[in-house]
Amino acid sequence: MVAVVTLLVCGCVGIARSSRSPVERLDERGVSAPSLTVEVGSVLQFVNADSHPHQIYSNDCNELSSTVLQPGETYNAMLLGIGGKLCHFQDLLAPLSSSYSGTIRVHDAEEERRLETAD
Repeated sequence: MVAVVTLLVCGCVGIARSSRSPVERLDERGVSAPSLTVEVGSVLQFVNADSHPHQIYSNDCNELSSTVLQPGETYNAMLLGIGGKLCHFQDLLAPLSSSYSGTIRVHDAEEERRLETAD
């Protein structure tokens, strides 16, 4: 199984800063990087590059949950919120396979700066 997850990340110091978008792959072994860190407002694009359908689900971060993605379809999720959060996700069509699940730590640099200056 191959599904590609592409991160389009805002330019944040120290967090996935690159002119190229990092790619997260789900293949026959599962998720290649089960843990990612992105900035609040980042757009996470799920691309089903597999010949089988997939459905991303997150109980923690509803914006990650997709409809069933048929082969070749994409889903864009904007990671929203104030303050950092941790999002767990899995493929609903492979719910018992821990290799098809992961976490996304959503970092909020503005909230962090605001808290530092409030001290």
